[in-house]
Amino acid sequence: MKVPVRHGLGRKITTTAAALVLLPGISGCSLFPSPPLPDIAPATPVSALPPECPFVGQNDLTPVRIPLGTPRETIGSVLNAYSGWFNAGSELIAAWSPGTAVPESCVERLAARNAEAYSATLFTTHSDVAWQQYFTSLKVMNQQNLAAVRSAEPEGSGRGKFELLQEIDSSATDSGTFLKFDAVYRPVVAGQGNWEDLDKPTRWYVELVPAGEFLVINYIETKPAAG
Repeated sequence: MKVPVRHGLGRKITTTAAALVLLPGISGCSLFPSPPLPDIAPATPVSALPPECPFVGQNDLTPVRIPLGTPRETIGSVLNAYSGWFNAGSELIAAWSPGTAVPESCVERLAARNAEAYSATLFTTHSDVAWQQYFTSLKVMNQQNLAAVRSAEPEGSGRGKFELLQEIDSSATDSGTFLKFDAVYRPVVAGQGNWEDLDKPTRWYVELVPAGEFLVINYIETKPAAG
């Protein structure tokens, strides 16, 4: 919107302002200096865990996202994000010295915060009972890995990973991506832990929709792979 200018008044002000600028010591200074800004103390960082647990900053709970990509790239990104969730917090607990001196409840609380961060970031909004049960099962598997790191179990750190076995049928459009593939979870120590049969060849059906520069999961189903 244009603001109207009264030219006559403008000329009078211009003359006066020019005279002020020429006065010694006034050039570049304000006639009405602002009071100094008060000192503002920096906000005290807030831990994501209770006081009895080691400090965990909010930035330490950043989920692994699923970027836009081709269907094959997206399969890798989905498995990478799930590996990230299963291992989320491992580096933090490995730095707790010694880990077993930290209350076991801290591991559970950290896994719960990881579940909040990942479920809210990797999935479209799901609040029904079935989805909450699914998120809880993933939280438990993350907690198993964290417990292994805390106790420093021999032969492994608790950091497993997902491995693609084969791509079955995948497609992508502007409105979403559909994936069908076989994968398996490789725990550090085979036969230990409850991995909901994901440590056996599993067929995945995943539907993702775009969310800015990333994809989020709108539907997912896993079942034993054929053969």
